[in-house]
Amino acid sequence: MLKNKRVLITGANGGIGSSITKAILENQGKVILFYHKNKDQIDKIIEDNLGQKTNIEIYQVDLSKKEEITNVLSKTIKNGIDIFIHAVTLPISHNKIQNIDWNEYQKNIDLQTKSFFEITRILIPTMKEKKRSRIISILSSYTIGTPPKSISPYVVGKYSLLGLVKCMATELAPTGITVNCISPSMTNTPLIDKFPKKLIEINAVQNPLGRILEPSDILSTILFLCEDNSDFITGQNIIISGGEIMY
Repeated sequence: MLKNKRVLITGANGGIGSSITKAILENQGKVILFYHKNKDQIDKIIEDNLGQKTNIEIYQVDLSKKEEITNVLSKTIKNGIDIFIHAVTLPISHNKIQNIDWNEYQKNIDLQTKSFFEITRILIPTMKEKKRSRIISILSSYTIGTPPKSISPYVVGKYSLLGLVKCMATELAPTGITVNCISPSMTNTPLIDKFPKKLIEINAVQNPLGRILEPSDILSTILFLCEDNSDFITGQNIIISGGEIMY
């Protein structure tokens, strides 16, 4: 399905990023993986896909530094990028707005939105040449409806990226590049390891399907957006919530 497609994935060492990587490899794609810290998941991906080592490129990149993004992409872009999946996020901390310094918001905006901007502005010229490329961002169901309390930097970071995605989708539509978002509800990844256990249990009970998401729950939607037959879908924020959010 994705044979010989080159797919750049940021946050590839995260719970969702690593699951996406495995799905792309299973569908014969080639992956370029960006990670910053915690290489354990990257090592596991390699271990689980020893027969596909030639289809895996790995780069340690601090996405808060423009020069690092530029330097690494100058090496990888020579062979072109067909699909860019932005799956990076900062750890979520709980704090009331009056106790938060603006720097916390800025860090989330920089990682979510600024790095996305810096990467796409380099990729877009070669993507235009391909005439059928895909850009996909992993957001959060918190970008719809009433956001939860005490995690405002995370929510603001996701909202800022959503705004840029919509603007980019409008501008790039005539070139054959589609730009979309996937917004899962609470997902069983290390990102929620520090959440109160009771909060996770309540979220599961309140979900119509009676559980929180697993990373695998979003993979079919990701793969669909990567396919050629999703040409007419762009500028969308697709919610995957098990019915927790309906609109």
